[in-house]
Amino acid sequence: MADEQNAAHPDQEDQEKPAEPPDWALDRPELIRRLASRPDRLRLALTGGAASGKSRVAGLLSSLGAKHVDLDDLSRKVSAPGTAGFRAVAELLGPDYIGPDGALNREKIGRAVFADPAARRGLEDALHPLIWEALGLELAALDEEPALVISVPLLFEKNLNTFFRPIVLVFASPAAQVSRLLARRPGLSPAEAELILKAQWPTAPKIKGSDFIINNDGEWAATEAQVRTLWPRLLAGEYPLYATQ
Repeated sequence: MADEQNAAHPDQEDQEKPAEPPDWALDRPELIRRLASRPDRLRLALTGGAASGKSRVAGLLSSLGAKHVDLDDLSRKVSAPGTAGFRAVAELLGPDYIGPDGALNREKIGRAVFADPAARRGLEDALHPLIWEALGLELAALDEEPALVISVPLLFEKNLNTFFRPIVLVFASPAAQVSRLLARRPGLSPAEAELILKAQWPTAPKIKGSDFIINNDGEWAATEAQVRTLWPRLLAGEYPLYATQ
């Protein structure tokens, strides 16, 4: 799901980090195999918190030649009207979360799941297997591409980091994230923006688990310089590779 629907902070008792990847991920070995980077085939996981700048970094990487697959986009695809995901969300949350156009009211859903961790878990349980399945189809279609950037908002929260190397984390301070959230969504209150951040895992363990960190706390020019410097290193395989699965 979107960054705004990330799993709760690990200190919350009901949202502890899973001990291993979920069954819906482990049950697709061919998908896992396609995620493995190897010489001349880069499969990069890009992650970051709400309003950290992950999408903008992904856009820059695309301009440098990478193909981009965004799990947020796949989430919208698998929950479009008429899909199994749409029916599952409608059954879980009720008709009040369907807009006048017949599509899911995603802003309203985002607000609801922050107030109800059980609803958030139910939403994730319903959609994540469908998103993973859609990712498998995307990867099959792009299997010959030399460089893929896969944006995964819940990479660490769901223990999906097990499947990726390298991992690039886009970082921004909480103050910058709140400011950007308020600018992006005028109807959002500062208190709601703070709730979005509190519903996410902290940055420190993500930094420890990542191969590279992009600091997007300041001006975009500085961020762009970091990405442009990093990109040839990624293409050259200057990071530890997992064994091909």
